[in-house]
Amino acid sequence: MTVFWGLCVALLAYYFVQSALFCVGIFRLPKRRELPSELPFASVVVAARNEEENVARVLDSLLRVDYPRERLEIIVSDGASTDRTTEIVEDYAKRHAFIKLHRVDQNRKIRGKANAIHQAVERAKGEFIFLTDADCQVQPTWIKETLRFFRDDVGLVCGVTIPKELDKTRRDDWFSATQALDWCYILGVSSGRASMGFPIGGIGNNFCFRKKTYEEIGGYENLRFSVTEDFSLFQAILKSRWKIVFPTLYETRNFTEPLHSIADLCAQKKRWTLGGLDASAVHAFLAALMFLVHLFTILAFFFLPLPLALGLMGTKFLSDLLILVPVLLKLRETRFLWHFLLFEAYYYAFVFSAPFVILFSREVRWKGVAYDLIKERSA
Repeated sequence: MTVFWGLCVALLAYYFVQSALFCVGIFRLPKRRELPSELPFASVVVAARNEEENVARVLDSLLRVDYPRERLEIIVSDGASTDRTTEIVEDYAKRHAFIKLHRVDQNRKIRGKANAIHQAVERAKGEFIFLTDADCQVQPTWIKETLRFFRDDVGLVCGVTIPKELDKTRRDDWFSATQALDWCYILGVSSGRASMGFPIGGIGNNFCFRKKTYEEIGGYENLRFSVTEDFSLFQAILKSRWKIVFPTLYETRNFTEPLHSIADLCAQKKRWTLGGLDASAVHAFLAALMFLVHLFTILAFFFLPLPLALGLMGTKFLSDLLILVPVLLKLRETRFLWHFLLFEAYYYAFVFSAPFVILFSREVRWKGVAYDLIKERSA
């Protein structure tokens, strides 16, 4: 019992200190600059496939963006939709000259969503490329406030996106709130690390990079296939001469549609986990630490007196709150804290199930298309 207790204390102490450092990082905003009198040209790229239920919402939110129309273009890059997506976008394009539809050439060697993004970036006129998804809604302040973080050496600015809350009268509101806490925790860790000088990842529906940066790394044509194309792009920029910043800021926060079923959530987490297999040793260490912390705090109830086991579990919860509370405060979303215990139960389930899920299958489905990671990598 003495050895087990010592391991538990060491793990939880490290976990707590790490969370405290990330907490400090979340509150440390990178330096911002004043925007020039003549604003740079910005291109917003929205990759879409069969998004007839969502694409109008993202375009409506982009129409509300506080940015001069003559310095802005919105490119919806359609990946062979079979529904009314292109018809809807064409209608918007007729009414707004700066909205453009690009039909993706499916014969290029790049696969999936990366192909849609790459072709849109190729034709984009903007000095800065903003990425968001068709199921997102952006803040009116998104473009201007993001651009303020671009110093001369910054190539990528990441922002926070969270699933929006469903109608509170719906029984599955707890489900969207749990997803929101999940995203806040993951992106809070990423933001905290980036602010401390150790970027680790971001979310592709809230990316902004210099077109020059993208061209220097060779774009997606120079990257091997990944089911998480945003993580692949992030890693390529991280290895380049450019710096990455990731502020947690209400003014650059976007919303995405929450998933509506456990099956969809499992498919999303599987895709993210498989994409993370390309990660560095740092990612592997953090994943191993997360697994061991969750494992030992459960085993403690079998090998330690109840007060000690409860103390370890409480330390784990407090460590997670050190990430969640500052993120929720800065995003003005503290109401989600009511679902914290449910989030913890969900996270334990995910951490323990993820290794077994990817052990037996490396196939993911995205927008109706199946990708087998092993076959894609050997092609």
